[in-house]
Amino acid sequence: MRLLIASGGTGGHIFPAISVAKEIRRRRPETQFLFMGSTNGGLKGLRLAEGACVVPLPAVGMPRRVSVGFASFAVRLLASFEQSVRQVARFQPHAAIGFGNFGSVAPLLAAKTRGVPVVIHEANAIPGKANLLLSRFSDKVLVNFPRAARHFPNGNVVVVGMPVRKEFKETRDRLGALVRLKLSGTEFTLLVAGGSQGAQALNKEICSLLPTLERMSHKIQIIHLAGKRDYSWVKACYVRSALRSYVAAFEHRMKLLYDAADLVIARAGASTIAEIVETGKPAILVPFPYATAQHQEENARYLEQNNGAILLKQRLSPSGRGSLVPGLLEKLTGLIEDSRRLQEMADSNRRAANGSASVKIADVLFKVARPEAAVVHNIGRRVAVPA
Repeated sequence: MRLLIASGGTGGHIFPAISVAKEIRRRRPETQFLFMGSTNGGLKGLRLAEGACVVPLPAVGMPRRVSVGFASFAVRLLASFEQSVRQVARFQPHAAIGFGNFGSVAPLLAAKTRGVPVVIHEANAIPGKANLLLSRFSDKVLVNFPRAARHFPNGNVVVVGMPVRKEFKETRDRLGALVRLKLSGTEFTLLVAGGSQGAQALNKEICSLLPTLERMSHKIQIIHLAGKRDYSWVKACYVRSALRSYVAAFEHRMKLLYDAADLVIARAGASTIAEIVETGKPAILVPFPYATAQHQEENARYLEQNNGAILLKQRLSPSGRGSLVPGLLEKLTGLIEDSRRLQEMADSNRRAANGSASVKIADVLFKVARPEAAVVHNIGRRVAVPA
């Protein structure tokens, strides 16, 4: 089997693609992969993980409004399509799957013109523009959140969940994780995670709360991922604090951090939500307020309505006095003292886990993939893409 994988280059797109590629390689070791997507360091991850042929594309995200940048977007998209047509003709995939972002548009359009079955996966509760466009000619639309299905009226939607890395399915080792992080095995452990780039508002808010939290220093410790941009000053805040802590700019061993944590404070990206659900962690979610179509807030609301998280909104204006995340201190201290509520939230998130998304996605791809005879028959043939 030959599989074309298309997506943007950030971790939220790359990690699910890697998980699916590994599952397909496990079941069909002879599978060949062609990965095409936006230029980003994350592309290297797929090459190292599954030996995929990786072709970076110049495509960029579509501007939110008509501007000078729109011309650059159009030129790059056209260049990506021309390159994709050549690559698809050479590779002759049996199926193609996209994981969102405009980095996936050109490869999947090119695949469709060659008669290749196309599948897309939407990670967020509110779909992005790229997947809304691609859904018009996709053979299957796979979604993470059930509520995302209503945005795809074509009737070919399947709820599969969000692929996560294999280690997230392993049994929790709390004490082992705390030892490796050089933290106490008896104190309540808070994990603050702002995503791969960090979250400046969360960093500022948590650091402003450290003097108050120090009064609980005998029973609370913090793991804080600050992002590269803010790491130095965030680390300095903890150095001055009496709280036991582990502070890093970025951490590849995310399962280790979740194992150690009793409560998570985070943004509400799709991958973060999936990791919280898979590890069964109670959470306070602070959605990024400038996310397209407020999709992070909708992601967080799904967990809140299922009693797995508390949703708090970030104040939009960073100037002036007052909390950037109103209510965070009260909710945090309340949960620390309420072990019963924490357990209920954890149980709710475990129940929300949607089995193995990677297995379900692989099943769909095996089902829609065209046979070898069809690949040979369609060489040189162009198939019209719906307008």
